[in-house]
Amino acid sequence: MPDIRFQIAVNRELDNDLTADAAEIEVQQTIEGPTTFRVRFAVDICGADMRLLEDERLQPSDPDTEITVLAILNGVTYVLSHGVIAERQVSLAPGGPGSYLEIRGKDRRVVMDREQRNASHSGTAADIVTPILSRYGFEADVADTPIEYDENSTTLNQTETDLAFVDQLAGRSDVRFWIDWSAENGLAGFEVTETAHFKPSPPRSSLPGPLGGLSIPILAPDSPPELRLNSGDGCANVASFEVSSNAEAPTGSGPIERVAPDTGEVDETETPAATTEPLGSAASGSQARTRRVVSAGSAQEAQLRTQAALNDASWTVQATAETSVHALNGILAAHQTVRVSGGGSLNSGNYFIKSVTHAIDASDHKMRLELMRNGLGAAS
Repeated sequence: MPDIRFQIAVNRELDNDLTADAAEIEVQQTIEGPTTFRVRFAVDICGADMRLLEDERLQPSDPDTEITVLAILNGVTYVLSHGVIAERQVSLAPGGPGSYLEIRGKDRRVVMDREQRNASHSGTAADIVTPILSRYGFEADVADTPIEYDENSTTLNQTETDLAFVDQLAGRSDVRFWIDWSAENGLAGFEVTETAHFKPSPPRSSLPGPLGGLSIPILAPDSPPELRLNSGDGCANVASFEVSSNAEAPTGSGPIERVAPDTGEVDETETPAATTEPLGSAASGSQARTRRVVSAGSAQEAQLRTQAALNDASWTVQATAETSVHALNGILAAHQTVRVSGGGSLNSGNYFIKSVTHAIDASDHKMRLELMRNGLGAAS
């Protein structure tokens, strides 16, 4: 039987008493936004124990209070979330039972969204993003990007917060922006390392892409975690699984034309198809459907933005599933790939994890999954 535990840290210090007081923990990780957390503590107002209600750490504050939620499986520590408290809710029920204190928060992307800035940037998107991420104390994991902005002619102007600006650059550059964490006991005690990623996800190979800079995604790892449905031997580890597909997603751009600012000539290009390699033996079936992203900039910029939009649209198969750490003997996170088996020849195969909601209480650690893929069947 797996050894499953959880732990809460406040301002990067493990707190065993607070961990013992936690009645419910929920963490949502997603590829489309910040990781959020919710921790509920039962409060005994009949016994006049106001310790939790009066704990100044458990409320939004300046400076920020940082909350870390960790899960430990068979001695291995996983950081589910690390962020700041954004909301506090207290419910006091007549008679006492049912009273609780609840804190909610987000990862430190929220700190990037507090100050609006006006700035002009030059260089590639990677050159621009790296110092922004370092400003907030993140370890930067930034992929090379092909478009370069020239300080003498085509600077990139920022008029929004750093978070909005970085998110915008990620969308233009066919990459994703997210934060994850690792934890260890160092010389100074409990330490959390925050890594801010600005790169393609799923990861890509070193092969050059159609624009000479970005590369083609590779297939899933050789041994991803397995969600077993109808195993026939009583070893299924999934409580539910639903899958749907959309055959009307855009599949190409048609011609793209831009007037070159230096020569006045018309540059023509095209984005004929998504460049994401299918997570399966065949691409999911879609009708031919063209769409173009309306934007300013050069033909190369227009092609890259259109390519990013087509790649996002190529994930036409969506699924939901529920499992638990005990059943899977593993802990899943957004941006990972899992294998589904027992779902038939079309529905079995590799899926990319779009989001994971961890629901933890004294009896269980459940994981509700949103999955997606751009292919059908198992990879050959």
